[in-house]
Amino acid sequence: MPQLQCVNCQIPLDRDDVFCGNCGTPVTRPPVSPPPAPAVAGAGAGAAPWTQTTRDTSPWRERDTDDRPGLGAAGAAPRPSDGHARPAAPAGPFFRHARARAAGAATNATRYLCAAAYLDPGFPDRVLGELVASRRAVVPSVGIDLEPIIRHCLHARKSALARDTLLTVLLLAGLYFTTLPTIGIMVLAFVLGMLPRVQWERKSVGVKLLTGVSAVVVLGSLAAMWIVLRLFGQVSRSIPQLGPLASGYVTIVAALIVLVLLSVVLVSYSYAKYRTLTERLNPQADPNRADRAEEWAESRIDEIRAAQNGNVVLYSGENPFIGTGTRDRVWSIAIELNRAHSAGNGWGTPESRGYAPVDPVELHQAIRERLLRLKDPGLPENERVAGLVVDDHVVGEGLRRWDSPLIDPRARTPYSEASPEAIDALIRHPQAGLRYYQRVSVSDQGQAVWSGQHPVIGPADQELAVSSFIYTAVEGRMFYLEFVSTVLPPIMRGYHIIDMLPKITSGAFTVKVLLDAASTAFADILTAPFDVCSTLLRMRRERRSFRDEIGSADDYLYGDLGARISVREVGAAAGPHTYIQRLDAKKYTKIIETLVNDTVLDFLVAKGADATAYRSYAQTVINSGVMISGSTLTNTTVSAAAPPPAAQRVTTGAGTAPG
Repeated sequence: MPQLQCVNCQIPLDRDDVFCGNCGTPVTRPPVSPPPAPAVAGAGAGAAPWTQTTRDTSPWRERDTDDRPGLGAAGAAPRPSDGHARPAAPAGPFFRHARARAAGAATNATRYLCAAAYLDPGFPDRVLGELVASRRAVVPSVGIDLEPIIRHCLHARKSALARDTLLTVLLLAGLYFTTLPTIGIMVLAFVLGMLPRVQWERKSVGVKLLTGVSAVVVLGSLAAMWIVLRLFGQVSRSIPQLGPLASGYVTIVAALIVLVLLSVVLVSYSYAKYRTLTERLNPQADPNRADRAEEWAESRIDEIRAAQNGNVVLYSGENPFIGTGTRDRVWSIAIELNRAHSAGNGWGTPESRGYAPVDPVELHQAIRERLLRLKDPGLPENERVAGLVVDDHVVGEGLRRWDSPLIDPRARTPYSEASPEAIDALIRHPQAGLRYYQRVSVSDQGQAVWSGQHPVIGPADQELAVSSFIYTAVEGRMFYLEFVSTVLPPIMRGYHIIDMLPKITSGAFTVKVLLDAASTAFADILTAPFDVCSTLLRMRRERRSFRDEIGSADDYLYGDLGARISVREVGAAAGPHTYIQRLDAKKYTKIIETLVNDTVLDFLVAKGADATAYRSYAQTVINSGVMISGSTLTNTTVSAAAPPPAAQRVTTGAGTAPG
């Protein structure tokens, strides 16, 4: 029989493939004559050619009778490699765009990242440049909603551009009409920039406030006196025809106008920024309330709002787990799928026991059901892991052909959701160009504590997200299990000031706004012309990039549409803030991996496989603990009592993916 090839990318195919593992194109097969072996049940006349397969006559297959546990029962899914009929391919596409979900209450992480748009000048440019101004894939959002973050980035950029434009106009006008006084104003702003940064924590600011105000008054008086004295001397020499007195008054008035207007712009911007942080980003506010962007940006925001809920991640680079933090714990187990010993048959050899096949799709479903029991509504509320989510996670490299089934041919954007049929096929084809993981995420959100009917303490949000990725493969009569855990640290502490701002009706808020405007005045005024130019150029480049990506599909065969950043990771701290957070990360990782190991062990036993080797390896993994000393995390592996046979392997590690 000739070697099958994909009609799209000409990659060699196996006889059991339904679609190409490289590009996803459905397999087209030439008609073949029925095999001489007896026809399998359900493969009558009119069935597709690939619904009939010959029975393998190897020694392994001869011992593979129909009384295997879990096979032949009503409702069991037939497997392509066990001699049963392959189900017909489903109608419709295997990949599609995910659907947007209704916006709920903003999480703390979402609010803090919205604040980052105003507190970190580089944050909006990075978010908008990577997400809005491109058609790249969007990584799943762990504990955040991207739409309000993007809208606040647009608003922050718009506000900063308006401020910089006004400052540029005033600075150039001042230097042209009143050069010397404007230079004096810049000297004053430079001196004010030496004041300490405003501390927004809710503390008494009496001493610091008095010191700051006094410094402003003294330095302002000295600068004003210096300007006045210099003006009279300069004007009397340069414009004698106007008269020393008249020209001096005109210059002084012009300088004061420039000074007042610069102060108004700086203070107004600072006031508007911190009022936004106080009013629009408090826990009760709706962060989605914002002005509409340009039409092309709005269409992209709609795509992002839906794509963040998808289960397909195309990544650019080497990290398939982008968006979930740093890799913390990695281990894998490989065993031969030998049939378990029957009672009274003795030990024998692996060849005499036969092959015990397992269905990885069925195993993943068993793992999912077992993990979801952690949040079973039947449990007492205080025992549930309320922040647990179990999702599908399909990953692949972002460098793809433009005509790939993973890319929308009309919008030229990656699809973000794989159908259940595609997921089942990917699980059963572990060597495909896409890999399936079952992702288990736990957000460290503490519950409210009650004693009877009396509240003890309210809920707490540690902002920590722990994710575990579970991958299974059945290849060459071997079973392989891979476990990768990641930890997403909390948001940077600097973005938490929105929870520390005083009320806008208080005098402390007004005074701190004035001090903030004064301490940043020199840098804001001096860099305003450069910021205006760079922002306008960046916005122009973003519009052009968004348009050019559509045209590149007509000029190039391949395009890299993989995600390069995660907004949640961009705003994350370098590590957990507290020692308790580190311990919580280890707690949830250990709980998940213990349940996964127990479920896999029970599943193998139920399917009649010899689980002796797996039991030994699982014990090694459980005993492979993590020592936490200060801020250092170190994996320590403890060998099992009986070392595993050389034919199988168990590997553990921290921070590096296998392979």
